[in-house]
Amino acid sequence: SSHLATAMDNRRLVGRLRHHAYHDPLTGLLNRTGFREVAGDPVRGDESCVVMRIDLDVMSGVADALGYAWGDRMVLAASRRLRDALGGEVPLARLEGGSFAALLVDRTHEQAQEIGEKLRAGLSMPYPVDKLTIEASALIGYVANTAEDGDDTLDVDTLLQRADVAVQAAHSGSDPVRGYAPSMGQIFLRRFQLVTQFRSALETGQVTVHYQPKIALPSRQVVGVEALVRWRHPEFGPLDPDEFVPAVEATGLVDALTSFVMDQGLQRVRSWLDRGLRMSAAVNLSVRNLADANFPDLVAEALRRYDVPPQLLTFELTESGVMSDPERALPVLRRLHAMGVTLAVDDFGTGYSSLAYLRQLPVDEVKIDKSFVLGMGTDLSDMAVVRAIVELGHSLGLTVVAEGVEEDSAREQLVSMGCDVAQGYLISRPLSEERFEAWLRARTIRARGLRDETVLTLVS
Repeated sequence: SSHLATAMDNRRLVGRLRHHAYHDPLTGLLNRTGFREVAGDPVRGDESCVVMRIDLDVMSGVADALGYAWGDRMVLAASRRLRDALGGEVPLARLEGGSFAALLVDRTHEQAQEIGEKLRAGLSMPYPVDKLTIEASALIGYVANTAEDGDDTLDVDTLLQRADVAVQAAHSGSDPVRGYAPSMGQIFLRRFQLVTQFRSALETGQVTVHYQPKIALPSRQVVGVEALVRWRHPEFGPLDPDEFVPAVEATGLVDALTSFVMDQGLQRVRSWLDRGLRMSAAVNLSVRNLADANFPDLVAEALRRYDVPPQLLTFELTESGVMSDPERALPVLRRLHAMGVTLAVDDFGTGYSSLAYLRQLPVDEVKIDKSFVLGMGTDLSDMAVVRAIVELGHSLGLTVVAEGVEEDSAREQLVSMGCDVAQGYLISRPLSEERFEAWLRARTIRARGLRDETVLTLVS
């Protein structure tokens, strides 16, 4: 009987070890190995199955800002919502962090889309944790086991990978629930290529900086430029920054990109100062820069290297960039501000536009998003938004910049509202360094008698 008892204990132990090997300790859901095991037969079988990948968004920000215990509690809460929504029969796994996978057996593409929408709605409800409520959202990608592109070797890992590609597509597109399409693989491959080639592209001169002038209103003096990155790829030709910048940001190469644009901009500012022209350069900052406690030191070093007064360097940051992780971003912004660098909130009016936050942020300038400026001529509500932002900005002591000024009438309206600075195609599109210098020469008169600060006026 003692043998029997030992055998029973051993079986329990084996069962327990097996459970540990296949399950996630935090949520009790399957882990990746367990999911592979459970989903293997159905995926290879004759039934149509869908593998769905569910990524909880904002996880890292919450975990970093509030400590990992909070992140764990969010994951746990999300796992319970998923389990409740899917029911007990559906294999559900936690892959890592805030990433989950589910196997839907005998479901069509349309049904998978519906289920995805339902899961996302459930995960996007606020999470009450202690006395706080935390907002989260989710991105969902799914793929069926029907081999469309002639490959019949569809295993669980391949499907998980494709579902992940669909999540990436959801991340970069407007639709948060996406089914996998073979063309996505191409896009993903291209993004991967771009990221791996980016550093050498910086070194070989494929990446350059273009400059879009900004003018003071109503005087039309040129007060500065926005420095914008451009990449002319030997194979793909000119690339849209919207295509490569997010990919570069996601892989931690963004420091190299920001430093490159900042160095080029400061070099120009220095050369203008040497010619007696006082103009600033604005550089766009990424969320990653704002999360980097060493970033202000890099900036201080660059300002010293080019001997440029900090007031002539502007950093533009999006509201969503700051708001995604205010606990980390604010100390970085405060240090930059204390150095005397100008800080501007970009795309104002489109993101959180939380006025309470605008008061707390150490910013000097607010940029009205071009969608409102472009709509001003035809849409009274856009006109009201622009007027409200100008008034709000001035009441907080901020300089107000309008982007997307394309018509004379828009400039006149902005002047009458008291807007401070304009940028847009009416003044000039972004120009390469040489073309910008030619534009400057063609349009400026040196004001006589102002030795220390030559004023640039547009000849209109």
